[in-house]
Amino acid sequence: TRLSWIHYMVENSASSSAMTDLEPRDTDSVVGDLNEVAMLDDLQVTEEIDLGPDDVPPPDDESELGDGSVMGSGDEMEEMAMEDYGQDKAGAAGASADAAAPSEPVEDLSVQCLRAHTSAVFAVAVNPAQPHVFATGGGDDVAHLWRLGSEAPMAALRGHTDSVSSVGFSADGSYLATGGLDGAVRVWAADGSLVVLLEGPTQGINWVCWHARGHVLLAGSEDATAWMWKVPEGSVMQIFSAHSASVSYGGFANGGRSVITASEDGTIRLWNPRAGTVEHCTHASPPHEPEAVTCLAPHPSQAVYLFGVESGAVKIAHAESGKLLASLPAHEDSVEAASFCECMPLAATGGMDGKLCIWDLNTYGLRHTCLHGAGVIEAVWRRGSPLVFSCTVSKEVRLWDARSGACLNTLTGHTDAVLCLAVGYPEAGAYLVSGSDDNTARVWALDV
Repeated sequence: TRLSWIHYMVENSASSSAMTDLEPRDTDSVVGDLNEVAMLDDLQVTEEIDLGPDDVPPPDDESELGDGSVMGSGDEMEEMAMEDYGQDKAGAAGASADAAAPSEPVEDLSVQCLRAHTSAVFAVAVNPAQPHVFATGGGDDVAHLWRLGSEAPMAALRGHTDSVSSVGFSADGSYLATGGLDGAVRVWAADGSLVVLLEGPTQGINWVCWHARGHVLLAGSEDATAWMWKVPEGSVMQIFSAHSASVSYGGFANGGRSVITASEDGTIRLWNPRAGTVEHCTHASPPHEPEAVTCLAPHPSQAVYLFGVESGAVKIAHAESGKLLASLPAHEDSVEAASFCECMPLAATGGMDGKLCIWDLNTYGLRHTCLHGAGVIEAVWRRGSPLVFSCTVSKEVRLWDARSGACLNTLTGHTDAVLCLAVGYPEAGAYLVSGSDDNTARVWALDV
């Protein structure tokens, strides 16, 4: 998942830093070890053996090898060695040339490439009230506010001490929340000034989510808890604690009346937000064989939710009773993305098997399988439309018509895995913003 990718990149970065911090071994001590028995007097004679005339070894035969092959003369051997050297040198040169040869350039179809980040861009979000403004968060511990069409950010939002893993605007666009792997959630005003630092979780923040009708913010943490705050006061409204592992996904369900969380412990829990109690607990797999939940999507208007697990299983459940409604078999590897269409009874799931599956929610049947060349990380529907975007490990974004399963467009330009997507809807037209492991965010004009 995008979340797994974030942790993978952060851990690799930490490992690289640790390697550079290793001190070289003291070579003087090595030499000292060798010199300990460098003198003949340091050796102890334990036995002397007298050799007689019969103990003389046979003369060496330099013309034969142990396997019976015959060595040539000195000139022939020198010639052979030079030939081998020439072949090795030519081979090495060829390999170097292949390694140095630039890969075929990718056509950049984006209208804007934003390069303020110095590490991977892990999260993007568009301001719903001011759709020409969007935010990015990255592995460089910084978030940026951008204005559509500008090459430089409006503001750099600093203060996190670890990767910014999630960003999200409130429904009225007044606030931007950033969650970091430092365990902090920061809330910023529209101009980029810090409003409040929300504390409580003891480990990294996996996600943030605003309530659709108020300044109430929810976040899930690696410490197995989820927290709900009132903004701008910063007061804790509720702590949701029942999971036994990282709360990887979550949000509001049932029209905002419930809180839903999914965890690496293999459970999905529906909570009463006022009491902080679990109303229903759904196991993603048999309890004796727990599987981490790898994606979760509450329906925006109906009492259902969709989730996927590491084995490739996809399931849909009722958000009031917690009852499983259907299992949707199609994926052969971890399911990384799940989302609902707003205007039709359709859902999309994406997996590391390179499939984007379109599901008919009336029959729970597979409608289309949209194939990619590599794993699908995220799937985002265009608002009020049966069109869905997918981003992949193979550096591209694709646009699909869920009614026909046809690929309408392939957006290229990134040079590494595309990790996140968001769609903006200004007064005229629409645009897509993407974040990538190539340290850039890109803006794409949408013609459909």
